[in-house]
Amino acid sequence: MKYRLYAGALVAIMAIAGSVQAQSLVYVSNADSGTVTGYQLDKSQKTLIPIGTFPAGDKVMSSVVSPDKKMLYVSVRSKPYHVVAYRIQPDGKLEKTGQSPLPGSMAYLSTDKQGHFLLSASYGNDLFSINRIDSDGQVEAKPVQVVHTGKRAHAIQVDPSNHYLFVTLLGADQLLQFHFDPTTGKVTPNTPSFINIQSEAATGPRHFVFAPKVDGQGKRNMYILTEMAGNITRLTLNKNGTATPVENVNSVSPKEDMQRGEARPLTGDDDLPPSAKPRIWQADIHITPDGRYLYSTERTSSTLSSFSVDPNDGHLTYLSSIKTEQQPRGFAIDNSGRFLIESGQKSTQLSLYSIDGSTGALTLLGRYPTGKGGNWVSLVEK
Repeated sequence: MKYRLYAGALVAIMAIAGSVQAQSLVYVSNADSGTVTGYQLDKSQKTLIPIGTFPAGDKVMSSVVSPDKKMLYVSVRSKPYHVVAYRIQPDGKLEKTGQSPLPGSMAYLSTDKQGHFLLSASYGNDLFSINRIDSDGQVEAKPVQVVHTGKRAHAIQVDPSNHYLFVTLLGADQLLQFHFDPTTGKVTPNTPSFINIQSEAATGPRHFVFAPKVDGQGKRNMYILTEMAGNITRLTLNKNGTATPVENVNSVSPKEDMQRGEARPLTGDDDLPPSAKPRIWQADIHITPDGRYLYSTERTSSTLSSFSVDPNDGHLTYLSSIKTEQQPRGFAIDNSGRFLIESGQKSTQLSLYSIDGSTGALTLLGRYPTGKGGNWVSLVEK
């Protein structure tokens, strides 16, 4: 009898531990409110549960979770430009542990695969920076390296091997290619040092993702969303850490009557003269963990588009587009590939969607209050 009671208690403890370990946390940057809002993603109930609102700073935008899932870093794009470091508590609340200066207004943050370096790219200052992260998760103030680029550096990431680094230049229609030293954090130009990303002038390469695994031909695919051209460029990665463009796939809903976009001035997103038709203005791109479906957002039409990915060669096939939060900028997909969370810069709500594993179709599960200017979503799976 005692043994049975002990065994039952042990099972209960293990169940509780399992539920804690499986915790999924969502953090949204709200530029206009200057806050980060936190939620728990309850996958069994298919809902978001608010955790709290945490001060960050005016124009808080890009965020990234450390690979060990202990820290959240957010970029503040108001002067003085800096990154805020939060320690993620067991209950999902954020504890600010420090902030460090950055050499520009950083539009994109990422880390290397080991979490030893913070990588940041500046759209307004035409540069990227690499800063060491110390053993306590704090970003060191003095950069390891600052690299001045061509016009409008936008996104920065290392490849899955952690030995190569890529940066998109929205204003130059280029992808910069570097060798990355994971020990020192320094980069050196690859050969060639850049490739052109354009089927025609002014495409605006913006955010990009890597396929989670190689395709049926043994190649790793990379997908770059173009801000102004309304397409996604598929590239394959070569053994020497360079990329080769393969094809462009239209990514704007054919139901939208839109014209080619223009690069936005630094004075503000909406400071463009009137046009005959709405301008294409794509924002974010993500792929499911199993590599079967890819999604992208277009801000002018407030649409979220879906694509299937051919497992043999990585080719994208457009599936559909749905209306979503107003001026969608950032979204995230959970590690099961069953949920997508999306924010809108001109909305004060967050949309939670389910992803149909057999079709890739999105179904709205609910909308949840968030701050003003929601623009970036980071997801922590513990």
